[in-house]
Amino acid sequence: MDLRKRRSAHASLFGTGALVGPFSCSVVVAHPNDEIVGAGGLISKLSDVTIIHITDGAPNNRQIVYEAGFKGRADYAQARRRECISALAFANIPADRILALDVVNHQAPHCLIDLAKRLTTLLQRSAPDIVLTHPYEGGHPDHDAAAFATNAAMRLLNRHGFKPPILFEMALHPARDGEKRVLDFLPSSGRETTTFLLDEEAQEVKRRMYECLAIQREAAKENPLGPERFRRPPPYDFTLPPQHGKLNYENFDEEFTGQEWQLLARKAWIDLFPEERVGH
Repeated sequence: MDLRKRRSAHASLFGTGALVGPFSCSVVVAHPNDEIVGAGGLISKLSDVTIIHITDGAPNNRQIVYEAGFKGRADYAQARRRECISALAFANIPADRILALDVVNHQAPHCLIDLAKRLTTLLQRSAPDIVLTHPYEGGHPDHDAAAFATNAAMRLLNRHGFKPPILFEMALHPARDGEKRVLDFLPSSGRETTTFLLDEEAQEVKRRMYECLAIQREAAKENPLGPERFRRPPPYDFTLPPQHGKLNYENFDEEFTGQEWQLLARKAWIDLFPEERVGH
């Protein structure tokens, strides 16, 4: 099924009662379990899914690793991958469809060029109909790197003569709908957002996936089972701040700032697209 011939990308993915269709979806996320939090219910309804983890999810801070009960980063990373494989099995995604690019956690912004090129190669080979990734919101440096690399890969595919997949973003920004905690996007004009309400089956699958995430148990508890929100990406300029004021990651990452992101993103964009004006 060629989704590109349909009138609306949203209708193609969300417009029918049964989401399971003859199309393929690649999910590009920064850390193991980001896909579960942002899209666990959706991917449990799809029949042909590949997951791509950009980082190994293991902190470089030895103290955090030791306090979690591991001897080193490698042990932590392996355990987190095992947990994610067990969780995604509930969505019928086999281990060989869970790919790891193995960038060190929090280091993805320093690998933007390499990540964009590696994703381009992976997506060229697998030719998915849909790609799902993070928005560019300043929530976490690795999340923004995933957004950059995936959006850049779409451009690189097009430049090399391949029709890019349809790109969607998943909401991971914590917000409140009255008293209920939800996941949402930062405000952005002109983009249709689809709210995917999880039925009882999807909620149970997502609950079981959360139960597998022992290392990230507290983080999983903070996130709701649903709803999940998706949209097409706005036209980002990755060399500019994604929002006004202090970025979320500047509250917890003392070693990385929005200004540093802008310098890395500008350098990477110029290297990848020397023929284009930065951000366009």
